[in-house]
Amino acid sequence: MKWMLMLAIVTAVFGAAVWLGPAFSQDVKQPTKDSQIERDKLFLAGWDPDEPVPVYAYYKKGNKAMPVVIFMHGLGGSKEQYVSRMQELAAKGLFVVVIDAHLHGERKVPGIFPQGKNLGGLGDDYSIWVHQSAIAHTARDVPKIIDALSARSDVDLSRIGVAGVSMGSSTCMVLAWREPRISVVVGLIGAVDFWYDVTKTPPGADQVLKRNALSLRVRQLVNSLDPLDRKAAIAPKALFLANGARDAIDIESIKKFVKELRPSYEANPDRLHLLEEPKTGHSVTERMWSEGTQWLVRHLVENPIRAAR
Repeated sequence: MKWMLMLAIVTAVFGAAVWLGPAFSQDVKQPTKDSQIERDKLFLAGWDPDEPVPVYAYYKKGNKAMPVVIFMHGLGGSKEQYVSRMQELAAKGLFVVVIDAHLHGERKVPGIFPQGKNLGGLGDDYSIWVHQSAIAHTARDVPKIIDALSARSDVDLSRIGVAGVSMGSSTCMVLAWREPRISVVVGLIGAVDFWYDVTKTPPGADQVLKRNALSLRVRQLVNSLDPLDRKAAIAPKALFLANGARDAIDIESIKKFVKELRPSYEANPDRLHLLEEPKTGHSVTERMWSEGTQWLVRHLVENPIRAAR
């Protein structure tokens, strides 16, 4: 009865679906430009049992035991972005799951993104709360999504990577230190020092003043997620970061983070790389996409890193 009730809720909120199990429902397949690539609309169980996570799954027809890549968009985005990029990943033999982050896409709540207000600049209680809440909730969804994918016979859950852009990259960094089943991480134009990112102020007295002026809940959120003091939990995951030197996300903080990570990668130096684009701001270049894709293929397909299970 409980699962029948949940199905009724899912159907009422998202439309008719075929129920495949307690953690997994599926809509009709969607066409893609590449006839060899399937795109399924799925609703997977997330952290909140009352909020199924809407996703697109891209994969090549007939492939078996595919490594999984979970992809996350940036602030204000949705799973509808980057369709051609996701098809390209799927064509490499990856099972690509693109999710709507918490408070985004089909999970958006009216009024969350007020008209005329740019939340991307962060800096105030409300914008930081939206940004960090989306990261926190989505990072807790991902382990449940991995659990849900165990219902499929065509994926290999010993090979799991995550990739993301901007806020999605920051979500990847939380998963890098938190989720042991993930072995490969690709972060594009995201932050590694969350307090620097949300205050846009380097560590020091001025940042402390800005932090103390924020609400207790916002301070708790940022502290619970920040990878800066949790670096020891990242290695030996294969970590690729790509950032622009002209971005508001400070490139020097990212270079320092990678430098401090180096000793923990002494046995696997090829698993840590930072790509710096000197003339780029807060945008993903073709080189970032290309090298990020190569990183996923190298460490999940060609010479796979299998997470401990």
